[in-house]
Amino acid sequence: MKGFKNSLGSKYIGVLGAGRSGKAAALALRKKGAKVLLSDKGNIKWNRRDIQKEEFGHTSRIFATNMVVLSPSVIIHSPFIQRLITSRIPVISELELGYRLTEGAYIAITGTNGKTTTTSLLNLMIPGSIKAGNIGIPLSTYADRKGIFVLEVSSFQLMTIDTFKPDIAAILNIEEDHLDWHKNMKEYINAKARIFENQTDTDILVLNFDDKHTLPLSKRAKGKVFFVSIKQRVKGAFYENGTLFLNIDQPIKIIEEQEMLLRGFHNIYNALFASLCAYLYTQDIKQIRKVLREFRGLPHRIEYLGEIKGIKFFNDSKGTNPHAVLWALKSFKENVILVLGGEDKGLSFKLLREEIKDKVKFIIAIGATKERVLEELGDIKEVKFARDMDEVVELALLHGQKGDTLLFSPGCSSFDMFKNYKERGNAFRRSFQKKAQ
Repeated sequence: MKGFKNSLGSKYIGVLGAGRSGKAAALALRKKGAKVLLSDKGNIKWNRRDIQKEEFGHTSRIFATNMVVLSPSVIIHSPFIQRLITSRIPVISELELGYRLTEGAYIAITGTNGKTTTTSLLNLMIPGSIKAGNIGIPLSTYADRKGIFVLEVSSFQLMTIDTFKPDIAAILNIEEDHLDWHKNMKEYINAKARIFENQTDTDILVLNFDDKHTLPLSKRAKGKVFFVSIKQRVKGAFYENGTLFLNIDQPIKIIEEQEMLLRGFHNIYNALFASLCAYLYTQDIKQIRKVLREFRGLPHRIEYLGEIKGIKFFNDSKGTNPHAVLWALKSFKENVILVLGGEDKGLSFKLLREEIKDKVKFIIAIGATKERVLEELGDIKEVKFARDMDEVVELALLHGQKGDTLLFSPGCSSFDMFKNYKERGNAFRRSFQKKAQ
């Protein structure tokens, strides 16, 4: 990558999207001497006189650049980006840029659900490692750094990689999601598969043996392949009779499930993936066990908020697709008050029907998709509409009773009402706290 780094002083580079990733990319490029144009469809609130800016839309100025760096939010299929690509201006993701500007070992995690928890576990299991990527810290933030990089990567970022090559790559699962961004499911799967596209026979790929979309990808692998399963013994890591095991040459007990603080059966997968990736890199089973015993989980991921009038409240705002809601529901036995709804991503709630029949008392629907929640689920459970988080809590307390559980797992993006899932989750937490006082 030295050639790329050393050439930046003579380059004029465009950066599309002025969010966290775009600003990190612009700063990294500027520090390397490049002339930078930062372009965004909205207002750019950033006082940097050494970086050119254009606001409220992308213009032909971008076509004068030598290369364009895309933020994850920029849709590659938009007419403007397609014009860039056909004009033969190199277009890369911020992830690719960060990879070119850093040095060291790279362990990359992707998947529809569980990326952030798995990446966070792995980061703790490898002391001194640097956590970055889609988790909220752009990789280009660490330009010129050397280290062990533990990366959460999204399909958006992988669509425009070029040389990015992790030493260990893992695909946790692939479920229908982001079809408002990708053309179809095939493109989404192929985008995820790009995580191991540049690997060689010395690299490692870890796949979910139980997932119908990830298992076939093993045929494309160029390096060593290991698997994770909760259904059978596989070479890699597996779950059996309440115990998590590593299985490289022979089964090694990691930990009993009951020793873990993480709640939810989906977190068994996350723990297995993190443990396997960490062990393949460090062989430090003691540190892996220590982390699994102490890790309490992350905010907005089946986060226990507390209890009001005997009703337990859980914040799972990170549940941004129906499959995430399904896994969250599997963590509870019965008497669930389920809160669903948000921005429409074109995904159906129908896959939740059986789990809802068995476990849910009634549904509270919010946001832009609340009518569709009623349409797809109203024949099996009563659906109540709420205008905001305060009304969600009020409805739960009015119609729920002691022993119930309110699960706020929207199954949709948050952008109809909030900036992101964190803002949405914090709003829900505030509404809970007001009533809990």
